[in-house]
Amino acid sequence: MEGQPEFPKNRAEDLIRENTTLSGSLRWNPLHGDGSERTFYRVATQKESLILIWSPPGDGTFPNENDSYLYVGRHLRQKGIPVPEIYGYYRSEGLTLVEDLGSIHLQHAVVSNAERLAALYGQAIDVLLEMQLRATEGFETRHCFDTPVYNQQFIIERELEYFRWSFLVGALGLEIDSTHVERDFTLLASRAGEGGEQLFFLHRDFQSRNLMVKDDRLYLIDFQGARLGPPQYDLAALLLDPYVQLPEAVQHELLTAYSRAFAQLTEGSVEEFLQKYPHVALCRNLQVLGAFSFLARIKGKSHFAQYIVPAWNRLRQQLAEPPCLTYRTLADVVQSQNDETVAEVAARLEREAKNA
Repeated sequence: MEGQPEFPKNRAEDLIRENTTLSGSLRWNPLHGDGSERTFYRVATQKESLILIWSPPGDGTFPNENDSYLYVGRHLRQKGIPVPEIYGYYRSEGLTLVEDLGSIHLQHAVVSNAERLAALYGQAIDVLLEMQLRATEGFETRHCFDTPVYNQQFIIERELEYFRWSFLVGALGLEIDSTHVERDFTLLASRAGEGGEQLFFLHRDFQSRNLMVKDDRLYLIDFQGARLGPPQYDLAALLLDPYVQLPEAVQHELLTAYSRAFAQLTEGSVEEFLQKYPHVALCRNLQVLGAFSFLARIKGKSHFAQYIVPAWNRLRQQLAEPPCLTYRTLADVVQSQNDETVAEVAARLEREAKNA
């Protein structure tokens, strides 16, 4: 890539030697990084391995994405949340050395063996509950590189407008400007981002490909975008995850179990939690469609295109049910689109990304 600095392999080896007991010849295996712009390597000897993350920091602004990764990872680990251990960090080169959790994520584990779904998703719910309750305490938002709070402005700019220009306009080719959906977007953002209740630690991408399975235990990764926000968001990200497509009955069971446990532990209201959930879940699904379109169309990451149709089907369902029936303009836009057309667009995006 033009302008991309050369990988500082000598400094990476220094980082490894200074912070681990790895010795002898090292094997460097590049890894697929999903939607991330970071570069990943599995560095191994015959007996052990670890993961090296490289993300050139650009200017000296604090915090950058790498700084947030370091802080959040160590904060979560100190709170007892299962995350990879961070062995070392060279800030100037953007090099971070972490524990190797293997290559099996939650999506792969349950798709390849459906019998594991109940146990693993039950564990995921437990991890989420522990994270939201424990990690909120002492979390310093000055370490957040990408805004400290999930609020109304963030929702409109980074989720709802993202969906409009990336998916509706960019992928489907619709001529819809921001004023057309302004009323619905403002109302939705106010309901999902209202700050009257306490905010909690928010991962913002708590889904099956960010939960690794090692020795039947789940570990959370890709946490550098953490901030404070509504507790419903990470739950929605897990339950509506297009990668797995949980059955409706399983979603309902997990939502019920989580809302009851959360309310009991926080002395909150189950009813209030459930009232807000559909609005937050709608924001999450709109963000997902915007992201999948952007990653396939602009970044050339073809595998994301295959998940557009499941997310689209979920969106149609969300807007056809109360309380999201109030977003009539958005619903009209979505319902006016033919499912076959959306499927054709997704297939085209996948082909074009593969051929780019």
